[in-house]
Amino acid sequence: MQSPLPQNEGCRLDRLRRLRILETSCEQGFDDIAHLAALICDTSVAVIAFIDEQRVWFKAKIGLELDEIPRDGSFCAYAILQPDVLIVPDPLSDERFMSSFLVKQVGIRFYAGIPLTTNDGHPLGTLGVMDRVPHLMTAEQTDSLRILARRVLHDLERHPPKETLSSHKLHLASNRQPSATILLAEDDDNLRNLLQRVLEGVGFSVFAAADGAEALRLCEQNNDAIDLVVSDIVMNGINGIGLAERVLAARSDTKFLFITGFSDQFPELLELTKYGSNILRKPFLPSDLLSRVEDTLNQGKVGTGTEG
Repeated sequence: MQSPLPQNEGCRLDRLRRLRILETSCEQGFDDIAHLAALICDTSVAVIAFIDEQRVWFKAKIGLELDEIPRDGSFCAYAILQPDVLIVPDPLSDERFMSSFLVKQVGIRFYAGIPLTTNDGHPLGTLGVMDRVPHLMTAEQTDSLRILARRVLHDLERHPPKETLSSHKLHLASNRQPSATILLAEDDDNLRNLLQRVLEGVGFSVFAAADGAEALRLCEQNNDAIDLVVSDIVMNGINGIGLAERVLAARSDTKFLFITGFSDQFPELLELTKYGSNILRKPFLPSDLLSRVEDTLNQGKVGTGTEG
């Protein structure tokens, strides 16, 4: 089935070519955004896709081995016609997609995608998540896709992709202590591995713990070496608050960065932030994590958050 075209298709394609994104190599920043989209939406597949005359080309992909697929009948071809998120809960019952390549050849049974629309109104592609089983999307997950899509566009339009990633990494590396050591406590294996890779990628030394109890043991064993504890709040057993209370009782000047999507449910956080702790709210991008880590580490340099 031939897919409909946007009204401004000629201008859209010209805008896409001027961006010079097609056929560029994989880049960690875009891969991380796709990875976060899959984690947040609890799907096995996520893509950052751009669409030209004949194909959908994947700049980043998680859980999919293909580099491109035909445009006709694709989810992306219809998603760029939407002003907001396109959700297809069961493509087998949707005549637009029941014969599409991803449905027939890959077994996709769920799709949600948001157009990557430039400031001048040209939808160049999509940020999409997919799965091989039917799905539902929560309002929070849908809003997270919007946030991540805005970040993709920001990075694309402000600088060429590789320049953006390399210059940002150099900027971060130049502003921090080269010997800083971080204890990372996160019970989601995929997210922990991603965050550890991001932190180590700019030169931090990282101890990684799968729960609060393991983090407490690592902190006791390496107490003097740890400059910052980055911890999720909601974990089985000892949660992030409990971890902070025990660590601070032993060493009151330890800095904490808490990761959470439920900060309003933990009034104890307000008290902890008085003592040099910081909060990073989900969903967030790798660059947000690095920026907040820098802020928290630098607090000690000006003498804040270490009293009492």
